[in-house]
Parts: sequence; C-alpha cells; structure tokens
Amino acid sequence: MASDYSEKLKDPRWQKKRLLILERDEWTCQICHNSESTLVVHHRRYLLNTEPWDYPDELLVTLCEDCHESEREIRPEYEKFLLDDLHDKFFADDLRELALGFSNLKLLHESRVVARVFQMALSSPEIQQELLDRYFLELKSRKKDNG
Repeated sequence: MASDYSEKLKDPRWQKKRLLILERDEWTCQICHNSESTLVVHHRRYLLNTEPWDYPDELLVTLCEDCHESEREIRPEYEKFLLDDLHDKFFADDLRELALGFSNLKLLHESRVVARVFQMALSSPEIQQELLDRYFLELKSRKKDNG
C-alpha cells in the first residue's frame, strides 16, 4: 500500500498540485519559516477515497522535512490529549458548538499565534470572565432588541 501511495506522488497531477501549494506558501515552511531545507507538501488530514491531487488546497501545507517529521510523530499524541480534555469537560452539544466555531474560524494571523492566543485565553480566569461578560451582554442586548 505504501508503494501505491509513493507511485501516486509521482503522478503529474500530484506534481502540479504540489507546485501550486509550494508557490502559494512562497516556498517556505509554514511552521518554522525555513526556506533553505527540503520542502514537502503535507496533507493536514487524509480523506477516504481521495487521490492526493484531489484534496482541497486548505488541507495541504508546505513544511520542511524536520517539521513534517515532527508533525507526523507528535500530532497523534496531542490530538489524543486534546480529545481526552474535551471529553472530560464538555457534553456532546458543547462539542457541536466548538466544532461550529472552529469550522467558521478565519485565522487572522498565522496558526501558531492564534493557538497561543487561545491557550492564553483558556488558561486565564480573567480573560474567560471578560468573554463570559461580553457573551451575556450580547444575549441581553439581543433579547432587548427582540423584546
């Protein structure tokens, strides 16, 4: 099976798609910003019954070999850690709300910066309280406008 996949990566359709992604990302690793090392186009996740060249562009990203290896080795551990925390702290409807929020998320900065801002907000009772206050003010305002 791995050899089948290796053959697919030689396909001209993948080579064309790969070049488009490398150009889009300005031939630079999107994690460490290295442009001198060997670069690969990484699939953020795999889709069933989808050829490598048929992936949506947003699921493809340029990484250097070191970041690519790190992403492949470490990501499953962090995903499990995140999923365990979500299971421990949220109900199914809460997860639906979080998933909707993430599916609508438009990153205003590079993902590393946004992730750190989220981590800061989630770790700070003061920021959480400020966001909760804003949420309840918004609900109150909507109720008043509809009332």
